[in-house]
This record gives sequence, C-alpha cells and structure tokens, in this order.
Amino acid sequence: MLRNILSLFLIAPALPVFAESPWVPEAGKVGVTTLFVHDWFQDYRRGSSPQRLPEAYKQNTVYSMFEYGLSPTVALDVSVGYTGTSYLGNGLSGMSDSLVGLRWQAYHGERTVLTVRGAAVIKGNYDLSTTANFSPGDKASGGLGSVLVGNSLPHGFFTYTEAGFRYRENPVPNDFFGNGGIGHSWRRLSWTAGYQTSRSINGLDILAPPKWKAINFPATKKIFGATDYSVNYRVTQSASVGFDYCQILHGRNAGMKKVLAFSFGYTFPGRGPHLH
Repeated sequence: MLRNILSLFLIAPALPVFAESPWVPEAGKVGVTTLFVHDWFQDYRRGSSPQRLPEAYKQNTVYSMFEYGLSPTVALDVSVGYTGTSYLGNGLSGMSDSLVGLRWQAYHGERTVLTVRGAAVIKGNYDLSTTANFSPGDKASGGLGSVLVGNSLPHGFFTYTEAGFRYRENPVPNDFFGNGGIGHSWRRLSWTAGYQTSRSINGLDILAPPKWKAINFPATKKIFGATDYSVNYRVTQSASVGFDYCQILHGRNAGMKKVLAFSFGYTFPGRGPHLH
C-alpha cells in the first residue's frame, strides 16, 4: 500500500520514503522492497523568508525495507539504507538513520482498519558537517508512535490517514507528523495522491550568517507541507515496481525539495513461522 515521503529540510535525509500502511501483511508473509531515492532543491526558507542557494543541494539514498507478518494482526518492519549528499563540490555519506517498528491492527471491520504503530529510530554513522549545509541527516536516535486508518471504498478506491508524534534525542526537536490521501487499484495497477506534513514543537529558526552556523542545523525548528503521488504496477503475483514523486510546497526552515523514488518489491512465496 501507499507509503509517503517524509523528507525534512536542508540537511534532513530522504528518510524511508514509505510511511507505513494501515493494512498489515498476512501472518508469516515476508516482503522486501528496494528503493532508489533522489532529492534536490535550491530554494529554501530561512525562517519564513524565501532564500536561494548558489547551487542545488542533492542527495541520493538506497533503502532496503523488510516487512514480516508475525501474526494476523501484528507486523514487524525494518528500514535500513545508505545515503550521500552533494553541495558545492562537497558531500558526506554513510549508513542512513534506520527504523525498526511494530504495527498492531487494533480494529478490522468490513471496510475500515485501525492500526497502532511504534518504532525505534537508530541514528546512522555519517558525519555531521560543521562548515556547510550538506549533512546527510540529523543523526539522532529516538522513537515514534502513530495511529493509522485505512478505508476500502467501492470500485477499487481506498483512503489512508496517519497521525503521530516523533521524539529524538537533543538537540533535535520533537515533532508531530501526519499524512493522508486517496488511491485506486485496478487489476495490476494502483495509484495514490496525498498530502503530508511535519511540524516541530520546539527548535531554532535559521538565521543569517555569521550568527548561524551549519552545526546548528540539527536543532532547527522544521515545518513543511508536501504533496505526494505514486504509481505501482504488479509485474507478477510476487513482484512489483513503483514510482513516487513528492514536492514540498510550503514550510519554515525548509528546503523546497523535489523527490523522485523508484521501488522494486518482492513478496516471498509460502509462509514463515508466525503466531495464530
């Protein structure tokens, strides 16, 4: 199902481009998705003031995402990746921030599901820049919790919603996040269109140099809203390919990012050990 891009601001990583689905996999089912993500921007907001970098900031990330149905109502998900940045001839790279999560489908009605998710955020091993704004991420561990709702509608349509709170160690601000949208499945093809947001509840505004330095970026207050569009095609019963495009429309201390992602998914046949 759809998952949404959660890119943040100038130095934020292309975090796992998929936010979790309210629908959990069958018990014992194992799925693996590989994602190739490219994001870039040149315009950004210093506080709420429009600014422009002398050159586009670029970032490339490869993610592997694993999903396993532990029982008919509980699923394990793991996201790991490698990322690198490029800006003014410089850049940094390393293992990206990872996620290890559990989803519990608390309610499953005829058309509606309600799922609760908790996940640990594990910081990557990349360096943080102290001279320019090309760090691969905030490099901060923490955790998050969210509630997800999915609705199956007539004629192959469906809707999805997620609302949650994310905590990370100092100096990175805590934030509320959410996304929602609509999609449609027809035979082997499905598409989605949605909106997502993230809003720090504390943190600092970006200031003009020399008062502001790159080392302050992890403590920045980050606010953004973005649209997200995806298309997925099921090649076989087990394999699928997908394309996702996201664009940040407004924000505070945010790069006006554009994000392209290509995905290759595979669900292994048979079932592994699971609880009934």
